[in-house]
Amino acid sequence: MDSDLYIFLYIFSLFIHICCGAEYAYTIEVDAGKHNCFFQTVNNTHHKFMEIDYQVVDGGDLNINFMMLFGTKILLQEMMKVEGSHKFSMEESGDYQLCFDNSFSYQTRKVLFFELFLLDENGSFDETNTVEEFGPVRHEYSGLGFEMQKFQKASNNIKNLLNKIEYHQSLLRAYEARDRAIMNANFDRVTLWSVVNSIILVIVGLLQVYMIRSLFEDNSKLGQLLRRQHF
Repeated sequence: MDSDLYIFLYIFSLFIHICCGAEYAYTIEVDAGKHNCFFQTVNNTHHKFMEIDYQVVDGGDLNINFMMLFGTKILLQEMMKVEGSHKFSMEESGDYQLCFDNSFSYQTRKVLFFELFLLDENGSFDETNTVEEFGPVRHEYSGLGFEMQKFQKASNNIKNLLNKIEYHQSLLRAYEARDRAIMNANFDRVTLWSVVNSIILVIVGLLQVYMIRSLFEDNSKLGQLLRRQHF
């Protein structure tokens, strides 16, 4: 009975890890003249790499300044970028700081999407702690041909594949949001100038009609002025 409970808890724990691994995705808004910073605490020794992907999806020229810091040390820095993808080794445990800077913009706020992944030394999601926690179950069922490590390896492969699928889906959503923002901005710009041109055409047409009519009116001061200049 206890072994069955261990099996259930093990599978449930794997499911939780697959659904809620060391990955984070956010859509944020950075106001004009401001910068937003986020902190990611890394205290698991199995996490050796961090991967960060970001993309500006709305606002102005779709650019942002990005900086990654550890304490006072600058790990990454990019200026005026539309998107970026970085993977670097984490040599120390502690708080890593991600900053998105829009201080160069005076009027336009920026909307951006970013994802953060904590990976093991092989560049994949690490779930080895789950196997270690259920060691008694592994030893008990090893004689029956049920190897927890194989099950663990399969779950890690599923996790990595699901992570790739989610990453590409998020990337496509970000591209779609950015394209929609560009399309709406172009639509507003075209509509504005179309209205302005239409108003100018109407005003010019009315002025032409008024000037032509004034040429045939004896009491029109404008007509007299035009006839005097003509003759």
